[in-house]
Amino acid sequence: MKSIDFARNDKDLYPILLQANHDEKVFLAEIIAGKHSSSIDRHERDALKLTIELQSMGGDSLMNLFRRRGVYYKEIVLDVAGKVGAKVDSQGDIMKIEELIAERVIEGYKEKLSEKERDEFEMVLRESLEDRKLAMDAKNAAARSLMGMTPALLAIGGFMLRRGAVAAIPVAGQFLGALTGVASVVLAFTGTAYSVTIPSVLIVGSIRSRLEAEKFAAQVEL
Repeated sequence: MKSIDFARNDKDLYPILLQANHDEKVFLAEIIAGKHSSSIDRHERDALKLTIELQSMGGDSLMNLFRRRGVYYKEIVLDVAGKVGAKVDSQGDIMKIEELIAERVIEGYKEKLSEKERDEFEMVLRESLEDRKLAMDAKNAAARSLMGMTPALLAIGGFMLRRGAVAAIPVAGQFLGALTGVASVVLAFTGTAYSVTIPSVLIVGSIRSRLEAEKFAAQVEL
C-alpha cells in the first residue's frame, strides 16, 4: 500500500489532523520538523503530509524503506506508552491511552522538581486547563464533565494556547521546551525518534480530546 493511501486509512490520526486548528498544526509541525531526517519543514500545515511524516517517525528506518511507508498511529501510541512506563490496555480506547501517557509524562516531569516548583507547575497546569475550557466555550455541566475525563491532554492543549505566557515561567517553560524539542533532555526523551513521537502523541491526543469535548457539548446543546 502506498504511503498516501496508508496515511488516509489511519483512522486514529488522519481524520484528527484534518480537524486540527492552525495553532495545533503549527505546534506539531515544529516537533516533527525538529528531527534532522524530517521530509517537511516547520511551515507545513497539510494534514496528509503531517500524517505521513509522523507515521514514518514511528517506524524503523530500514523497514520503512522496505514497506515504503511508516506505521499506523496506534502502533506509535503503544510504543510510546511502553517507553514512558504508562500501563495501558493495548485494546483500549485510543484517547484513554493518550491520556495515560500524558499523565505519566507530567508525573515524570514533576518527580524532577522541588516541592515549590511542583506547586508552581501544578498551578500552570490548572490555569492551562481552565483556559482550554474557556476557549472551547464549555457552558454546561455535561460538557465540563467530559473534559474531566482527559485533564492532562487538555492542559497540554492549554499550553499551546498560552505559549508566550507559559514560556516566561521557568518550571513551565522547561516543560514546553521539552514538548517542542528545545530541551528534550528535561523529560529524558532518549533517541531522536522518541523526541518526536512522545510529544507528537501528546499533541495529537490533546487535539482529539478537544474535538471529542466540542462534539459532546454540541450534542448536549441541541
